[in-house]
Amino acid sequence: MSGRTPGSSIDEDREWTTVSYRTIYLIVAAVVLVVGGALAWRYWPAPPPAAPVDDQALITARFTALEGNVKVRPFGKLEWASADRTMVLHKGDLVRTGAGTTAEVTFFDGTVVHVRPESLIKIEEAFDDPATRRRKVAWHINSGEVNFKTAARRGASAGSAEISTPTVRVTQGEAATGGIRVDETTGEANLRQFSGRGSAETTSGEKIELADNEAVKVDKAGKAGPKIALPDAPELLAPPHQAEIAYADPARSTTALVWKAVAGAAGYNVMLDYSPFFNRPVVDQRGVRGTSVDLRGLEAGKYYWRVSAVDGAGSEGPFSNFGRFSVARSSTAAAGPPPPLALDGLDVRGSILQIKGRTEPGATVTVNGQRVDVQNDGSFNEFVTLSDEPGAQAVVVRATGVAGGVREVRRNVEVK
Repeated sequence: MSGRTPGSSIDEDREWTTVSYRTIYLIVAAVVLVVGGALAWRYWPAPPPAAPVDDQALITARFTALEGNVKVRPFGKLEWASADRTMVLHKGDLVRTGAGTTAEVTFFDGTVVHVRPESLIKIEEAFDDPATRRRKVAWHINSGEVNFKTAARRGASAGSAEISTPTVRVTQGEAATGGIRVDETTGEANLRQFSGRGSAETTSGEKIELADNEAVKVDKAGKAGPKIALPDAPELLAPPHQAEIAYADPARSTTALVWKAVAGAAGYNVMLDYSPFFNRPVVDQRGVRGTSVDLRGLEAGKYYWRVSAVDGAGSEGPFSNFGRFSVARSSTAAAGPPPPLALDGLDVRGSILQIKGRTEPGATVTVNGQRVDVQNDGSFNEFVTLSDEPGAQAVVVRATGVAGGVREVRRNVEVK
């Protein structure tokens, strides 16, 4: 008996059979794909998770200048490490400067904190809320002295900068400048507001508002004294900024520093240094009565100087902007023989170079233009900040003898 439907042709049966086989093949292929996909999902290794975006790296603080061997202790660690400009400072980190060392810390919003020698500060806050567009930076001064300049407000964003000490907390407005000194033993704080406005609250609950050139002292019990009006910053007159002064014999010559008188000033403090950070002043004269000082025997080199005014009660106002000048030996003067110069060691850690060497007693030594201390026996052992760019860097050591002769030694070091 035939299975063919009556009235159907052989070609129709062949077409039906072909369609049936194609349908079966498609179904089988679909099943294989589904099962294979399930097995791949089950046994194929999962892709690694995407690296998290470190938002804190964008809203923290960094070193923008280092002078000498500054130390950092990261939050949660016990060891102190040498600071370098590649470091990112986070909440809870401690920064310590020693004698003759300074650090400049810049927060993500542009607030600049200059840490003076022998100071200890802690990063307390670096916060940016994208929802409210509010920014906050804060630091604590355990001891020592800090000068600051807060950021100007950008666009519609609002922000604040807070400075705390053991006895007082100060909130600074935008584009404010000032300084705070904290006694290491008692915790007494001396607040000085050079420009802008600040609000202070002591641990005893007193509230103080500070404006341009105002100061207040807070004792160890958190009690504030009366507000004090500070004298203005002097205007420097001579030598002109970036002046070059040539003497036939610098050791026997006199350089006059001159500034304009400040109303209400009873005296002036004058500082001269090889560095604009004034961490190792060559001259630090206090209580100068006139408006000039004569400095005899300045050695050839580059100098920075600044002056502050002091009123009759002993309150010191802000320092002037620094002036810079250079002292050189006249080309007509005959120089003596070059001094001996030997390098005993070059040790690079990060961007900090420790250099040891010897020259003649009384000689002047610079490393890449930075003055280093020479001991009475002619030896030196100093930490110098190099560029934080990795790779080979040239180190130029220059010794100027007491007779005016110069000897220079060049070495290459590797910064990692």
